[in-house]
Amino acid sequence: MMEQQLRYKYAALIWFGIVLIFILVLCYLLPSCRLNTSIIELLPKQNSTQKIKDAEIIGELQQRLDKQLIWLIKPDQINDLSSIQWFYQKLQSQNFIATVQGEITPDFQTEWSKFAFQYRYLLIDQNTQQRLKNNEQLSWILSQLYNPFGGVNVTEITNDPLLLTRAGQLNQNNSLSKLQLTHNWLSAIDKHDQIWFIIYAELKQSSFNLNQTHESVIQLNRLIEEFNDKWPNNEILTRGILFYSDYASSQAQDDIETIGTLSFIGITLLVLSIFRSIKPLLLTLLSISVGLLIGLVAVLISFKEIHLFTLVMSTSIVGIAEDYATHYLVERMLHGNQETARESLKKLQNTFIIALLTSLIAYIILLITPFPGLQQLAIFAIFGLIATFFTVICWYPFLVNRLPVREKVAKNWLTYWLNLWQYRSFRWAMIVGGLFFIILGSSQIEIDDDISRLQTMPEQLKQQEQQIAAITEQQNEQKWLLVYGTNPEQTLQRLEELLPTLDNAKKQQWITQYQTINLPSLKKQQEQLTLIKQTAPKIIDKLIQMGLVQPSFFTQFKATLESQELIYPNTWLESPYSFGWRLLWITSNNKSATLIPLNGVNDTNKIRELISDYSGVVFVNNKADYDEMFHSYRIQLSYLLTITIIFICITFFIKNYRYSLKFAFLSCIPTLFSIGSAFALLGFSGQPFNLFSLLAFILVIGMGIDYSLFMSNSKSITTSSFLAVFMAAISTFLSFGLLTLSHTSAIASFGFVIAGGLIAAFLFSPLAIPPKVE
Repeated sequence: MMEQQLRYKYAALIWFGIVLIFILVLCYLLPSCRLNTSIIELLPKQNSTQKIKDAEIIGELQQRLDKQLIWLIKPDQINDLSSIQWFYQKLQSQNFIATVQGEITPDFQTEWSKFAFQYRYLLIDQNTQQRLKNNEQLSWILSQLYNPFGGVNVTEITNDPLLLTRAGQLNQNNSLSKLQLTHNWLSAIDKHDQIWFIIYAELKQSSFNLNQTHESVIQLNRLIEEFNDKWPNNEILTRGILFYSDYASSQAQDDIETIGTLSFIGITLLVLSIFRSIKPLLLTLLSISVGLLIGLVAVLISFKEIHLFTLVMSTSIVGIAEDYATHYLVERMLHGNQETARESLKKLQNTFIIALLTSLIAYIILLITPFPGLQQLAIFAIFGLIATFFTVICWYPFLVNRLPVREKVAKNWLTYWLNLWQYRSFRWAMIVGGLFFIILGSSQIEIDDDISRLQTMPEQLKQQEQQIAAITEQQNEQKWLLVYGTNPEQTLQRLEELLPTLDNAKKQQWITQYQTINLPSLKKQQEQLTLIKQTAPKIIDKLIQMGLVQPSFFTQFKATLESQELIYPNTWLESPYSFGWRLLWITSNNKSATLIPLNGVNDTNKIRELISDYSGVVFVNNKADYDEMFHSYRIQLSYLLTITIIFICITFFIKNYRYSLKFAFLSCIPTLFSIGSAFALLGFSGQPFNLFSLLAFILVIGMGIDYSLFMSNSKSITTSSFLAVFMAAISTFLSFGLLTLSHTSAIASFGFVIAGGLIAAFLFSPLAIPPKVE
């Protein structure tokens, strides 16, 4: 006996050492951990991006886009730019902003013109190229010279008689659509002919870095409030992932505070009302805290971050983790005078193990799904539940001394409820009522795989985004073409091969607009030089004959062509000529890619068909891809869950067939009704049935099995088991069920599924009591 006691003490000490190690690891990881809020990060990588040899390219491009901020300001007086200057300077002074763009200073314009002039023979736009090939460039030059609004001066025609720099600038202005320069500021004109001045900014860190996001948004909102106070007649619009991210994190924080607080209060009141002692509450909090600690560390080690979805959903793990403590403490409260702490544990240990394994199986199914957010939740739950289990097993027998014994707690109503199930009429009334509820609720289920339903976004931000898109004609449709290659030259050549196809798509009205960088490939630059050498001498000779160019220009022209250096990507990136386009270009691990934003895509199938013959070109349509992926995974998971439910029912049937055929069938009802009731409550609540709600059914199955297992434990008195199941159900409902209060649709849907399944699993759990126990 003494040797056995020593083994128990050693086990308790070993578990204490393990927990201490996890505490130290958490202290080490916590300062550098990242809290992720992006709903996209919850989802699998798109199939299209998986075709890219280096997925870091698309990831880095997306991170760049996430860092972008834009403001549009409409001053009361078009010639009074003091408000814009003030806001621009305030943005420049913010330490969380890397760059601010908007004012195009004369120095910047001069540097831009110098670069364009230096490389004018290499930066020939498509229209100029066609004019040179068709011998129409001279006519165009003369039209510019004699146009009273052309503004060509002697210096320009003397230094650049082909007017290539001017042609390139006009082409770039056209490619920027409605964007123009007004008083040296980027601007756009709305449908009421009002001028809006544009300011772009880029964050130093990701929009999903919550350590800084909230403070950044607070500071930017203060600036806007101060702006509105100073210039009440001016208007300002804002757009950026930063604001959506902060809104999502604020909503999640509210969820955590609301759900966590209500759950804690509810569980506290439940424990105090049943046990009439603070000690069971402290013991329960101990096991839950250890579970949350180890679950959090496991996620941080595995993913180097934790998603807000995981953090919010972790509050629901409290309900399951508390079950082990509740069952053991109830057993001690009711039978503490008849058995030792170790004997009580021995009576429940096998049931605990089976219950743990069934819960782990449910979460392992989540773990093998391709959803990063659900994988985090699965890791959190697996390690958290195991930790809770070992806390109860190793520590509780030493900590439950002097626990108040109350042998007749709720015995009358527990016995009354269990006795009702002895009557055949009551059983069938409950079963028929349950079937009616399930059929009626399930008939109202709405299937919706639209990813936009997963998260509610603030109406004010959405309206401002729509206004900005309408003014600038730069939609935020998240539809792109991604062109990539093993090196910059291959990427640029693939881009140039694609452009005629995109022009044809515009003519066919399959798209309304696209934007692409203004950097030609080295091959294209060589071709431009060759074209200039072939066509320019005749044009220059004509201009000399007309007295517009000096004969000495020929010598200068030839010398320039001989010494002309090519433009490499690094040269382009470091120059002002790449202003406005750098965002669309990236080089990573010796691989390069460029992004082509598409606006007004009217036929996505046509776009996919057009690019199907091109290597290194991918059509990225985020929303459509995710919607399709949601549908596909929902169908696949439905088949998996159906097979799982059939397997569980067969197992229960085989296990209980020894009692009677009737009982074998009845023992399957708690599991089946928990699934059906979850469907029904989802239908009644008006929540859509989608992949995220379907994943909650995995947890419903696990809990339904647990309650049936506890009620079928022949070693425990039925009323004891039912009281423990009742407390477990209430505490789980106070955590899982409260998820229905979440502002995030995906989490609320989770809550409704769990609540419906949980209530049914509890109500019908007496059907799992074997006849010999009755």
